[in-house]
Amino acid sequence: MAYIETLYGHQHGVTDISCSSIIAEMPVSVGRDRTVRAWKLNEDSHLIFRGGASVPSADCVSVPRDDWFLTGHENGLLCLWNNRRKKATASVEYCHGFDGTDNDDDNHVDVVDNVDVDNTRGLLPRGIVCCNSLPGSDLAVTGSHDGYARFWKMTMGETNSDRKLEAMGKIPLHGFVNDAIIGPGAKFCIAALGQEPRLGRWKRIPRAKNRFVIMTLRGDKDNGAVEELVEDENDDEDDVDDDDDDSTSDESLAEKKDQDEIDEPESDHEEGESSSSNDDDEE
Repeated sequence: MAYIETLYGHQHGVTDISCSSIIAEMPVSVGRDRTVRAWKLNEDSHLIFRGGASVPSADCVSVPRDDWFLTGHENGLLCLWNNRRKKATASVEYCHGFDGTDNDDDNHVDVVDNVDVDNTRGLLPRGIVCCNSLPGSDLAVTGSHDGYARFWKMTMGETNSDRKLEAMGKIPLHGFVNDAIIGPGAKFCIAALGQEPRLGRWKRIPRAKNRFVIMTLRGDKDNGAVEELVEDENDDEDDVDDDDDDSTSDESLAEKKDQDEIDEPESDHEEGESSSSNDDDEE
């Protein structure tokens, strides 16, 4: 690993970068200057994307396909972009709910599914701390501090009506979801949890733990992970039973062998006695 080149363009700090493009060598970065930049490494240039005056800076970015990328913003806005358009093709507001007097710290209220804008005045939307997608697929995951890791389906059609973001499900997680990645085949998802957000210390959840969490995505919708754990435990029990059977069989073989060894001298002794008695009779 060695230094190659410095790419200039952002007018403020860079918050995230994604290099998941499969064919095109075009990493995508986001920064505090409220721009998204796609870097054309072969041509030594880059494309600039702006969401508009009402769109704040993005804290995370992910590239699911070569011509598409996903951004998560500090006001809870999730945007799906195409390289051929300067504006987002699809977006979802308030992805992780709001912070307020009724849902601070450990008391989380899920208001994502039924958002009433009139009743959210005075509440701050939770920012998207991380977003990630499975390369070459339509599955994405986002994280914040609302108590859930949320999964999304990205529809990347040819027309605007066929381009949208749809919520697929959520998994409870306590703390700030500072990063998340989906495993191969969407079989599992690994999340990094913490008491504080990864970009600052402006909020803290005291009861949260700094840890890694592995979430099972395949299987039963509600308790697939629990079932897998139970299956693993049963497998372990079967292995223990097999070991017991093997040990029992080994012990029986050993006992049989010892018994044979004990019986053999007795038979020899009996033969010796019979031969000696025969010799006495002959005499």
